[in-house]
Amino acid sequence: MIPEILARHPQSILDFGCGTGCYSFYLSRNPGIHVCGVELDSTRIRESNSILERLKRENLTFSPEGQNAPLAHFPAHSFDLALAVEVLQYIPHIQESLRGIYRVLKPGGYLLGHVPMLGYLRPKEMTLFSDEVIIRLLGEAGFGSIRVTPTFHGMTQKICHIYEKISHSKLFVTLLFPLLLLASRGVEIKGAQGDYRFFTAQKPKETDERPEGLEERGQSPLKERPFGPRGASRRQRDLRTGPEALEA
Repeated sequence: MIPEILARHPQSILDFGCGTGCYSFYLSRNPGIHVCGVELDSTRIRESNSILERLKRENLTFSPEGQNAPLAHFPAHSFDLALAVEVLQYIPHIQESLRGIYRVLKPGGYLLGHVPMLGYLRPKEMTLFSDEVIIRLLGEAGFGSIRVTPTFHGMTQKICHIYEKISHSKLFVTLLFPLLLLASRGVEIKGAQGDYRFFTAQKPKETDERPEGLEERGQSPLKERPFGPRGASRRQRDLRTGPEALEA
């Protein structure tokens, strides 16, 4: 998934349901990418912020997500790209969350996600996905250019099972996730027999939406690059992004 993210050269990323913050921490290694992780579990947000204090990265923030009105504390058109990795199956009102993600994406922005398609629900899962369900939910939320790809079979599936076992331990995640991520990049992810789905969807480049308050100021919504919850300050940067920045 990392190459798919970097190929779109985002300058601002929303990590929706960031969990332990693995993707957020990895992607924020590039100082030209502003990353905001949101998570319902306040304990994980505190743990991620504790790690962030030691790393002292100004391009990364973690924000608690409320039960109602998903992402309501972010202005519209805030992010170039949103991630939803192994989280949508746990959300009781999935359509509201997808509409919230759609709202905070800039016109032309992308949603990249990963969901299981096992044919049954595991504990705490709310949505039983199929290719048709994924396409319908994304379309109803307003997304277009939807692409669904079978993933996770063979060795990659075994790597995922290992991660699922260790994901409850912050220590194991910190120590082993980089190694598992490196191993996963060395094996074939896509496969017709995979029982997970990776999807990409795009918000139309031209929409009827306008970010809040811009009409009164006569500003163009495409010139605004808001980041983070309302009122949060950030340093303005003009840095190039790309895969080469994360090779180190």
